Amino acid sequence: MKVLICCARYPTHRYLINLLSKSLIKEITGLINKDRHSDAIMVALSKGSVEKIVPDEEISRVKADLILSEYNARWDLC
Repeated sequence: MKVLICCARYPTHRYLINLLSKSLIKEITGLINKDRHSDAIMVALSKGSVEKIVPDEEISRVKADLILSEYNARWDLC
């Protein structure tokens, strides 16, 4: 599963994280369901593998399953 993490304080900081294990995906979705988005970001950054840093010009071409920020989470339907 791929997660695009967007930082609200620094809009130019976007990271594409690859979550490899099902237990990690389950942990992050559990945190999102409890509205603990900041904790979900920390878990994804610490336990997932950073695929790349996404610049502004590539944001429309990123294929991610989940778009996660400090205040909300959106499942990408594309």
